Amino acid sequence: MGGQGTTQRITATYVALVAAFLTVLLVAPRYDSVAWAGIGTCGAVAIVVGILRHRPARSGAWWALAGSLLAMMVGDFAYGLVSPSTEPPPLASAAYLLMFPIVAVALIGLTRHTATLDDRSRLLDLLALGCAALLAGWVFIGGPRLDVGGVSASEWSVQAAYTIGDVVVLVVTVRLVTAGRRNPAAILLALGAAGMLAGDVAYGVARAHGGLAPGGPADLAYAVLYAAWGAAALQPSMAQLTAPPGGALRRGREPVHGLGMVVLLVSVAFAPVVLLVQAMTGEVRDGPVIAIAFGITLALLVIRLSDAVGKHASALRREQALRRAGTVLVGATDSGAVASAVRSAMGTLLPGDAPHDIVLDFSLTDLLPLGELSAPRIVPVADIAPLWAERFDGFDHVMVCPLDAGVLYVAADREDLLTVLDAVSVLAGQAALALARISLTDAASRRDSDDYLRAVTEHSNDVVLVLDDDERIRYTSPSVTDVLGIWPTPFATLKEIVGPDDRDQVARTVEQVRAGDRDGIRDTWSLARPDGTRVLVEVVFRDLRDDRLVRGMVVTMRGVTEARRHEHELLRRAFGDTAAAQNRDSSARKFH
Repeated sequence: MGGQGTTQRITATYVALVAAFLTVLLVAPRYDSVAWAGIGTCGAVAIVVGILRHRPARSGAWWALAGSLLAMMVGDFAYGLVSPSTEPPPLASAAYLLMFPIVAVALIGLTRHTATLDDRSRLLDLLALGCAALLAGWVFIGGPRLDVGGVSASEWSVQAAYTIGDVVVLVVTVRLVTAGRRNPAAILLALGAAGMLAGDVAYGVARAHGGLAPGGPADLAYAVLYAAWGAAALQPSMAQLTAPPGGALRRGREPVHGLGMVVLLVSVAFAPVVLLVQAMTGEVRDGPVIAIAFGITLALLVIRLSDAVGKHASALRREQALRRAGTVLVGATDSGAVASAVRSAMGTLLPGDAPHDIVLDFSLTDLLPLGELSAPRIVPVADIAPLWAERFDGFDHVMVCPLDAGVLYVAADREDLLTVLDAVSVLAGQAALALARISLTDAASRRDSDDYLRAVTEHSNDVVLVLDDDERIRYTSPSVTDVLGIWPTPFATLKEIVGPDDRDQVARTVEQVRAGDRDGIRDTWSLARPDGTRVLVEVVFRDLRDDRLVRGMVVTMRGVTEARRHEHELLRRAFGDTAAAQNRDSSARKFH
């Protein structure tokens, strides 16, 4: 509120100063040069204050606008020193002519791929066609009918050139108003452009009827120009007119081709054709307006081609980024490599200074709140899974891209997401193909690994089991029937293939494996067989869940019942041959 109040006070002070100098102009016309110097200086200073206060990005357009007001002020000051009925002095004419190139620089900056006006190609085509139409209207309709008031043909031509320039400025500012959604600064710029057009028309009418009178309609219109453009820079919304869009990959019109190229070429060629026709049929009476019109249309053509080259360069950078990502994804061997490649590509596609966050979630459950997804979509953060909504708390929108075995979330400003929507669609397709390839490769490798393991263990007396993460048995060697007397049912767990009384010792060993040595844990179990006998097995666990070919825990069991019984028998015999054992046997027989 404090900042808004300060802006209102500064604007009110500025308007009061302009009104004071305008009053001097109306009340004391002999001081008109001083009044115009004050009005022009106030307008230029107001723009400088707005630049320093609001600090817009790409502020060059606003500095050029301040320079244009200073140029016009110099012209008005010089013109005020002479009689209004006389011709403008050379300094005034030069200043007025200098104003339009400076204004052109400002308009180029205001329409250069900003957050307000994303694509200016249609505007440039319209301006080129309109400029040619205005030239044709003046040369063939207006010029021949306005040779009145003692004004020469060349003077009328200069006046027409000013008018064409005014129309171009007005059209551009009106386009900023429509694109900026009633941006106050854009509205004031359009109001000033309308004042400039009205002032030049009123000036021409006054010249045709005896001369310009200080304080007349033309002066009031020029005062509106100064006041409106200065006030525009004092509005906080002025920063939005030159704010960068946040990305270089927006979806605009195609580069120059087809009808757009024909319009540009006809518009540029029209002025030289008119000049040639006048030169061949008689006196060249519209040289100034023809030259100005040709300069404007040529500048529009150059800007249009420059924009086309810029779009082509952006498309080339996007293609290079996607090609690099595709190269990395082709060689990716796991989901981690895919995630790294996607993050790297997104970092290139998104603007370097744009805040963003990227998450690859490989659990498909997060897709449920969004329904069926077949292509990337930008949604509010509140519409995604709560887990990721909390992580993206600082963002309003997130792009959700379905992959083959997961979801890609890209959180950023909505404008930034729109710039990369098409590119991310391609990137998501590449990542999905990479994930599908990795999944198929792993499945084939696991099948080959299981076949190899089956061939090796088929004739072995050891039992080999492969357990998934949920401890369900994925592979069992045939020797399990000989050792344990059972054959596991499909999807059985390790605990389910042993008796209820033996599950505690199995569970303890499994917990040790999960929390302990990944190189292997050994234990000995005593397990009950279905026939009531017990078997002693030596168990070795190896956690190979991170192994790309295994993806599970490998359990090796070896029956050691007979080996332990034989060891006990050897120990018994060894102890029976000792002197102590023989004395015990002799004593036992004697007392028996």
